[in-house]
Amino acid sequence: MRFLHASLVLGLCLVVAGCGSKHGDRPPVHPVGGKLLVAGAPAANADVVLYPVNGQGLSMLRPHATVEADGSYHLTSFATRDGAPVGNFAVTVVWPGPPGKNQAEDEPGPDRLGRRYADAKKPAASVHIGPETTELATIDLKPVGEKPQRAAGPTPGLEP
Repeated sequence: MRFLHASLVLGLCLVVAGCGSKHGDRPPVHPVGGKLLVAGAPAANADVVLYPVNGQGLSMLRPHATVEADGSYHLTSFATRDGAPVGNFAVTVVWPGPPGKNQAEDEPGPDRLGRRYADAKKPAASVHIGPETTELATIDLKPVGEKPQRAAGPTPGLEP
């Protein structure tokens, strides 16, 4: 009986140790959020995705969020609202409208922003997330039909 008990304990220890190592190469993340507006109004249900710039060893990681009704968002990297790692990121935004006439009710409609901010090479903003960053500067985008305007100088947590 003692042998069986010892074997079970040893097996459990090996399983727990194995579980810890499968996430060992993940970069550490911490909670980070922000606010997204379009023409000063919350862009509810817009999709925000951060793309690492200059590689940074994070090439496959895409912290992302869906904007809440008040314009706030909370980034997710591995688990819901776990945040994002330290680094520089290009911020992309797609704001799906209602489904088109040939789309199912549950399908997202066309981007209300005309895909203007959907390309990481021409992002809506550039941000730096530092070890102490918890809140990014508010991003206020121009609607379709207005020329995008980039900020003149860097803002903490937000780079033009």
